[in-house]
Amino acid sequence: MDSAGGHRAVAEQALKTAITAPESVTKSQLRRVFRLFESSDKSIRLSASWTIGLLVSERPEALSGSVRSLVSLLASEPESVHEDIYRSLAYIATYHPKLVRDALEEIDLTEPEIERRVVRAIDGYQPPGDGSVTVTATSGVSEFETVITRDVERTRPEQRQPTPHTSPGRPPEQPPPTPPAIEGRSDSFSPVKSLSSGSRVAHEQVRYTTTQGDHTAMRKSLRESVSTEFDAAFTDAARQWQAVDDHDAIVPVIGYGTIPTPWLVVEYQHGRRLSQRTGSLSRPEASWIIDRVVDALCYAHGRGVIHGGLTPRNVVFTPSYDDELWAYPKVSNWGLSRLFRRFSDLPLGVPPAYAAPEQVAPETFGGVDAATDIYHLGVIVYEVLTGRPPFVDHPGMMLRKVATKPPSAPSEHNAALPSAVDTVVLKSLQKAKLSRHGSVHDFQAELSGALEAAQ
Repeated sequence: MDSAGGHRAVAEQALKTAITAPESVTKSQLRRVFRLFESSDKSIRLSASWTIGLLVSERPEALSGSVRSLVSLLASEPESVHEDIYRSLAYIATYHPKLVRDALEEIDLTEPEIERRVVRAIDGYQPPGDGSVTVTATSGVSEFETVITRDVERTRPEQRQPTPHTSPGRPPEQPPPTPPAIEGRSDSFSPVKSLSSGSRVAHEQVRYTTTQGDHTAMRKSLRESVSTEFDAAFTDAARQWQAVDDHDAIVPVIGYGTIPTPWLVVEYQHGRRLSQRTGSLSRPEASWIIDRVVDALCYAHGRGVIHGGLTPRNVVFTPSYDDELWAYPKVSNWGLSRLFRRFSDLPLGVPPAYAAPEQVAPETFGGVDAATDIYHLGVIVYEVLTGRPPFVDHPGMMLRKVATKPPSAPSEHNAALPSAVDTVVLKSLQKAKLSRHGSVHDFQAELSGALEAAQ
């Protein structure tokens, strides 16, 4: 096993133990977690910081003697890993603020500099569904619960309350037209502009020509070579996606291949993502969006295709360019979340808030299958109707809650929701897969009835 593979195995096991049995973590295991910060893989370092956050929340005393060891990594490791170390220190500072502050001052950081660096490592970090990490200096929603300030206050992420949009609007009578698929090589598509930078997966806007004219699309391609086994798995995922992309709420695949590296061209979406709209939708539009997304999953499952990583970021909108018509939702990234997680900054392939129990603890809850899509649909419906996901905390604690705690009812965050909606959504979020709906079709029928009764 290569060094990255070895680090990844240690990171996954450490996070799993911190979630399920934090009391069993020994000092030697903790030292191995600290060594994970030496990895060049962002997802491995994230797992390490989440593990520390979980451990300190359950066993604050276990980390008290390790602060200086963690701070010493700031001197020995490159600047690129410092953000993850500061994040871990912020978790520890929740319980041991003086220890953290004193240790940081020993490396000649002033108190304002300590606050700036640690807050930056926590506030504004939003791993998107496609796995490309961004850190922004905004005051928007943060995934993390704690930031270190002068008094080291405990804070919670700002929660988006439902603020229904009241413009009339209506769904389009027809779905938007889609660009044609072609059989060609990666160089059949001409680059227009880059849509991402710094990631191991390149995203580009591209143009191609058919007998029907010129078309715009988006190309995703790996920046590095992979094994033939990965090529085969990628080809299978792309083929399965293309097999169901004739549904109007599924982003169509235009072309794919593995030379020179795996690449995929899909319809270019000019609109926003569902993750940018939750909590601000009118009840009728929210119900319509939910119906289209659930219908897309019904169609795919009927053909033996699962998504495996559905999040609000994977629901994108095609604008209608008519103020009276709603933008059309389409589900993207079919089958790619788990496959591409080794190239992303998401250790589980999805952000912690959207992970299913079987993605957090597969030994307990089983593997990813159609029931996982039902859980993910439940999370999306929960957030669309309430403006927040079922669990809100720092990432490690969210993972523990996903595996061990029941979510609160949606109506606790949106009093306008009836108990019938609570019943359907909470059933989809059961830990045991057999306790969820038997199929997406069953989920669709029960949810439609509950939402209609709520109108």
